[in-house]
Amino acid sequence: MRAQLLAFRGCGPDRALASKTEAWSTWPIGLFRYQESSGGLQIVPWGHVQVDDITGISLRDIPSELLEEVREKIWLYTVSVFAVKGARPAYRGTATCVAGSGNAYLLTAAHVWRALGGDRFALSLQDDQLLFPVQKSLVEPRVVDRRESPEWGPDLALLKVPNIVAADIRHHKAFYNLDRRRPNPGESVRTDAGLWAVIGAPEEQSTFGETEAVLRISAFVSRIVSSWQRDGFDYLDLSFYHKDRPELPRSYGGLSGSGLWQLPITKSAASGAISWSGEARLEGLAFYQKFTSADEGVIRCHGRTSIYELAFGAVGG
Repeated sequence: MRAQLLAFRGCGPDRALASKTEAWSTWPIGLFRYQESSGGLQIVPWGHVQVDDITGISLRDIPSELLEEVREKIWLYTVSVFAVKGARPAYRGTATCVAGSGNAYLLTAAHVWRALGGDRFALSLQDDQLLFPVQKSLVEPRVVDRRESPEWGPDLALLKVPNIVAADIRHHKAFYNLDRRRPNPGESVRTDAGLWAVIGAPEEQSTFGETEAVLRISAFVSRIVSSWQRDGFDYLDLSFYHKDRPELPRSYGGLSGSGLWQLPITKSAASGAISWSGEARLEGLAFYQKFTSADEGVIRCHGRTSIYELAFGAVGG
């Protein structure tokens, strides 16, 4: 596989961001290529509570074609994040592309942002393509991370990126519109219906070489089993169940920063057909894994109040 030097417009330290007619500059991470695993994007029914209490739908009854549509929808807003140290990037986690108040952002966990270090980082935007670099001096971070404990955080980072960077990202990804979908203050989410999913690449299931990373991107679908309020922040616990599931990773490191998505589905009373409206609602952000027994546990996520009011509300008004 031959890799070309990566060219990135307007991000040298001496370049004016407003100009799109400047010469292109090359960065030394240009020989590092991102790939998805040979299996492509996976969709993984994850929880052991299989039947939705409201709709009566079992995860195993959902058509694979519908799950593929779900996967593609939420992956469109999602990027993998790499630290750049020298010429070899290091995988650090996941981020969601969001927009609001006329600005573009990357929403991720604060500990992912802190782990980037250095003066630049890189994003994976498309399979079998070079990583896309971003200079950190161009980013305006809003970080919420008292980190009293890893289990409770808070662990949020909203990274404002300049329009010229967002324009290049939009060649391959979409930005989720927070303004259009922002809930009313204090409005709670229904956690007892629909599909819930996070998406990303567990590090232990991915491979990293000198010139490329092969990430096993998976959408993990399950149920919310508990919700919490603590010190003004809200939390949702997404369940996972490992018994007789050797294909699942022990660690979900790499999913930190993933969006938590709610996907409304319905079942026809007449025909029993299961359908999805095509809507994906960003309701949280994953940041912590916790086993509650030998075979099961939760991915803890910040909820809608933490994202829309405490993180985005502080910058977006």
